[in-house]
Formats: sequence, C-alpha cells, structure tokens
Amino acid sequence: MHYITRKAFTQKPAEKPPVLLLLHGYGTDEHDLLPIADQIGTGFLIVSLQAPIELPNGGHSWYDLLQTPSGIIPDDFSRHESEEILLAALPNIISQEGGDPEHVVLMGFSQGAAVVYSLLISRDLKKHGIVPLASINMSGYIPRDIVESVPQRRFDKFPFFICHGEYDELIPPQALDEAKELLTKQGANVTARMQPCGHGVLPETVEEIGIWLEKIMENKNA
Repeated sequence: MHYITRKAFTQKPAEKPPVLLLLHGYGTDEHDLLPIADQIGTGFLIVSLQAPIELPNGGHSWYDLLQTPSGIIPDDFSRHESEEILLAALPNIISQEGGDPEHVVLMGFSQGAAVVYSLLISRDLKKHGIVPLASINMSGYIPRDIVESVPQRRFDKFPFFICHGEYDELIPPQALDEAKELLTKQGANVTARMQPCGHGVLPETVEEIGIWLEKIMENKNA
C-alpha cells in the first residue's frame, strides 16, 4: 500500500512517537490532507495513505460510487475490501516507520472519514495491533450498512472531533448530527462543529482541531 510520511518534529530519542493516520477523500491522493496534518501533527509520525482504487480521471478512492435510478450510492463491498487492505498493511507500516501502534489518531475527510467511522465501529483494531487514541472525521458520514452496529460498540470517553459544512452539496450536513447522536449514546466524547462552508474544512476549524488534539496528548502524558 502506497503512503508518505512526515517524521515527528519533537520526537525524543529512543521513544516511539504517536501516529496520525490520514485517509483522503474521493478523487484526491495521499498529499491532500498533509497541509492540515502538518499544522496539527507536530510531535506525531504522520502517515498519509493512498486509497487503493485508481480512478479513470485521476486520483484515488476508498470505495466505488454506483449510479442507480435513485441516484449515486456508495458501494459497501469495495469499502470493505479497502478496509481489509488497510488492516493488513497498517501494522507493518507503523512498525517500519518507527511509530507507536498503541497511540494512533485516525483522521479522514469525506470518503476517508466514512472509512475511519467504519474501522472504529465495525472492526476490532486492537486485534490488529493498533490502539486508537482519538478520531478526526471531517465532512464524512457513518456508512449506512453499519449504522445498526453502533449500539453494539461502546466508546466510553473516546474522543471524536467531527466537523461538516452546513452548505455541503455532496454529503448532507445532517450526517454530523446523526454521528454525534449515535456516538454520544455509546459514551463517546464528541466535539462537533458545523462550519459555514461547503464540502471542505475552514482554517479556523483546523486551528481548533490542533488545540483539541494538543489537549488530548497532554491528558495522555499527564
């Protein structure tokens, strides 16, 4: 699986840095989220992953979008295939790059955010040697095929930062409220921000994510 990394700027000798995993959105690539990660990820080993499906017009995706009489719908099967590829590759990637698999923050945008939700809700990452520390889900949604699985998974005090544009023309902004409600009911500590924008992330939201993540790391090290 192709990926690129940014080494931790403040890594102490002989210590493995925490890992910030990046999953980009539809039609882009592993470079897309680096500007955000570079701003918030000081002290992290940043691993930005390229989605496995190559699109005809350029870029990559984590799952196919199917044209149906009722509109475009996401293909769950191809998403599950991508998740399997991720789970098979991540332990080796983190080990090879010298990161700490027991302190992993997952960050995704759009399709990438949907995959992050799916990994946390429907998969046991600890069985794959990965211990999630927090999740950042931007302009995404909980995939329809796993919504009913949410009540079966506890997220006691697990921190989520979720954000969405109130004018998002691709993924309805109601996805933010749904995710907040479902995850909070399962004990998650959810910080949710609706932004005055379309399908994207505002600079002030990125700044807030950085402050939020810094506090999480301070509490971990306290």
